[in-house]
Amino acid sequence: MMQYKTQFTVEGATLTGFFHRPDNSDTTSLSPIIVMGNGFATEWQFGTQKIVEAFVAAGFSTLNFDYRGFGGSEPQCNDPRQVVDTQAQLNDWRAAIQHAMQQSWVDSKKLVLWGSSLGGGHCITMASEFKEVACAVAQVPHCCSRAAFKVVSMSSVLTGMSRGIKDVIGAKFGREPILLPVVAEPDNYGVMNYPGWKSHYYEIAANSPTWENAIPARSLLRAGDYRPIESAKLVECPMLIVAGKQDAGVPFAAIENTLKNLKQGELCAYEGDHFEVY
Repeated sequence: MMQYKTQFTVEGATLTGFFHRPDNSDTTSLSPIIVMGNGFATEWQFGTQKIVEAFVAAGFSTLNFDYRGFGGSEPQCNDPRQVVDTQAQLNDWRAAIQHAMQQSWVDSKKLVLWGSSLGGGHCITMASEFKEVACAVAQVPHCCSRAAFKVVSMSSVLTGMSRGIKDVIGAKFGREPILLPVVAEPDNYGVMNYPGWKSHYYEIAANSPTWENAIPARSLLRAGDYRPIESAKLVECPMLIVAGKQDAGVPFAAIENTLKNLKQGELCAYEGDHFEVY
């Protein structure tokens, strides 16, 4: 497998990504491309290495990239690192897809999208916008913020929202960001404190020199009422959804309802939680 670094700019921020191609790539022939997006508060390589290797071994090329403020990508102007901004990440996806399609060796008729967790939700949204997508795969996807909130305690919601508001106000006065743990043990506060999730996050992040278990609290106010389940109605291409029946953070009912909205949807359900898929 060949890997080489690439960069592209979106809304003033330079994003870093990597193209992966088969070693025996014929420079005179066009290659199918899979644009891949990762999950909540993660970097591109978290949990994806074996998946990338499998795609490349099957003859595909991939583009993997870090959202703004994560890994090798610059943060948005005036933002600290590791802000999770749903709408900004969708713009990162749009720019990544366009960047991939601009490569002279890419077959524009063989564009595939793949996303996991929050990136799986983004994959659904992007598939609804880019009609040239040949097919897409949404792995353990975030489908509906309203459904996700139902599995979070009210005290956690209030804690997160109050700290988010304080962080936004503090930023206007030049104060340091208020940081929240991305993951925590069930008895402690974290944006996600489902059983076992902290250890899983630390496992997939083990080799990163830049990732921290912390996001600025303003991130929770930028998530909004994000509902890829509605975008699913506009997806024309075939889509595979991979989901865990016992996923603590992505209600399986939301997966099933999203599948009903797809014109050409297929579900691969497995026994297990969110991270078993890796």
